[in-house]
Amino acid sequence: MNLPWPRTREVVEAARALDDAKAKLRLPVLDNIKVATPCRADWNQMAGDERVRHCGDCKKNVFNLSAMTRVEAEALIKEKNGDLCARYFQRHDGTIILKDCSVGVTQKRKRRIIAGAVAALLGGGAYLAYKATHHHPRAPEMIMGAVAPEYIETKGDIGPSIRNDDAPPPAPPQIESRTVEIK
Repeated sequence: MNLPWPRTREVVEAARALDDAKAKLRLPVLDNIKVATPCRADWNQMAGDERVRHCGDCKKNVFNLSAMTRVEAEALIKEKNGDLCARYFQRHDGTIILKDCSVGVTQKRKRRIIAGAVAALLGGGAYLAYKATHHHPRAPEMIMGAVAPEYIETKGDIGPSIRNDDAPPPAPPQIESRTVEIK
């Protein structure tokens, strides 16, 4: 390409480089990050919160990308121009697990539901086992008062006795019926 002005070629090349850089910025940032040499420092020994902690070994802040949404994590990486220490969880297919990951949120919800159901089953089973082994019959009641005459029956020459309430009631007297023809 033969351009009339030497500066025009530089401007075209710069514009092309700028277009390439803009195209790279439009690509998903998180899908393209790589950690060349993973750090072995213990996250739990670092001071800070769940989003960022300070590493005493390298004297840098370490950002937990998995505690951020996709938008937050990508904005942080762009702000730092990729020059940061990061911690994240990665699936076997290479994708990063984020706070707003629908797959991770769904799996977490399922695990909570299953854990709740298991706890309820175990608690219910323990309660039933306790009730089965610790039967406490009701305490006997103290009853005082006059006995009604209808509950007293005589037993020949033994004298009156109090009828047991659990015994079946006495049979009603038999009534003999006759049919009489009237003329």
